[in-house]
Amino acid sequence: MIGSQVHWKTATEIAGLVKSKQISPREVVEGTIELIEQRNPSMNAVTYKAYDEARVKAAELERHIMNGGRTGALAGVPTLMKDLFAAKPGWPSTLGGISALKHLRGAEGAWSTFPLKMSNEDSLLLGQTNSPVFGFRGVTDNKFFGPTRNPFNLDYNAGGSSGGAAAVVADGIVPIAGGTDAGGSVRIPAAWTNTYGFQPSIGRIPFISRPNAFHLGTYIYEGPITRTVEDAALAMNALHGFDRRDPNSLRVKLDFTSALVQGVRGKKIGLTLDYGVFPVQPEIKDLISKTAQVFTQLGAHVEFVDLGIPYSQEQMSDAWCRMLAIPTAASMHALHEDGIDLFSEHRADIPDALMKWIDAVADINVQQISADQILRTSVFDCMNRVFDRFDLLLAPTLACMAVRNATDGSTEGPSAINGEKVNPLIGWCMTYLTNFSGHPSASVPAGLIDGLPVGMLIIGDRQADLDVIAASAAFEEARPWLQYYDIPARRALQ
Repeated sequence: MIGSQVHWKTATEIAGLVKSKQISPREVVEGTIELIEQRNPSMNAVTYKAYDEARVKAAELERHIMNGGRTGALAGVPTLMKDLFAAKPGWPSTLGGISALKHLRGAEGAWSTFPLKMSNEDSLLLGQTNSPVFGFRGVTDNKFFGPTRNPFNLDYNAGGSSGGAAAVVADGIVPIAGGTDAGGSVRIPAAWTNTYGFQPSIGRIPFISRPNAFHLGTYIYEGPITRTVEDAALAMNALHGFDRRDPNSLRVKLDFTSALVQGVRGKKIGLTLDYGVFPVQPEIKDLISKTAQVFTQLGAHVEFVDLGIPYSQEQMSDAWCRMLAIPTAASMHALHEDGIDLFSEHRADIPDALMKWIDAVADINVQQISADQILRTSVFDCMNRVFDRFDLLLAPTLACMAVRNATDGSTEGPSAINGEKVNPLIGWCMTYLTNFSGHPSASVPAGLIDGLPVGMLIIGDRQADLDVIAASAAFEEARPWLQYYDIPARRALQ
């Protein structure tokens, strides 16, 4: 079986085999197609298949290699991109399973960063992955495509909004998949699927938003989901770089692979189990408290820290919803001008929980917008004060374990944790604090509870992306997580 040649291999391994001519790009593509067709039906992660296009690109790359041409760092590495806030000419963009958009195609020249830069490094794009409508929840489900099931237990959700991307990586189908992150959407599914989700500093990977480059929402990132830190570093080398179309874009060029051996000896690391405001399931707190001590063994100094956030978790999650509802409503109005009426004619495409926030946009006044930005500023200040004393901050990625899938496209997170009410869309996702602040972070696999993965968040100072990579790599070496992939490897296929 051709698929066995690439199943569970890292990007580093595949690129090495392709460059040394031990495996051809066409064999990689055919093997990946075989894996998608075998393993995706039970998981529902891949929503668009561009097999013929990938075959053409693979043949071109193979000819180039055989003729002695130079190749990119990710030559022959198969990948998939997320169907949300990402664009590739000729490919669909349903914005997370909006059926009314199923016939739309990306315009000529309309490339987002992930597909463009991965292609520039000779990676091979085979299709798109599932996400929720407008990315407005921490799980992956929609009425059009349905839920993406967690490869560790198909009864549970893979997380979101980049759940399809995380699932195909956790299932060994591809070693790298692209995600976007406006509230944790790279790191949330990473936490629930035992994968590594890296969210860089704001501006590190260009995020091109038009016609409005200065939307009122939170910081939105593109980022890789991988099984190893090394693969994430390779992806980041490809993805980052200056683009003047992004007003936040950073000019500094980094070598992310250089951080893989830096370690954490002598680093001061803060630890919080709840940021002082979030209810967190006790078993998660216990696991993260114990797991964080690995860094002490690695020569770092770890101590608990109080961030002093002066807002409740309900106030912050409501602010996040308002911040994202405003540009989402603007997108819906733009679609309406193009003849696609999601407010009335196609209202059924929009989940009721999201539509509640969209409908509320009309009543948001300048005082409320100002109050939300003041809240965001306060979180930013609290986060920065941590880095006056510490090099890194550790926390649980999420406040709860993976949730069971609904049967009608309406999967949500919990509405209460430890008896305390939380917003089921985002209130259990403690990740969105860095979307407020712009700090880099990564979710690393911290272990399993009852067979389901748990993530630990490593947060760095602004623009200190290499510190996050270094800490992640040191943790991975001390607490390897590859053995847990035996669970999805053995799962039943349909």
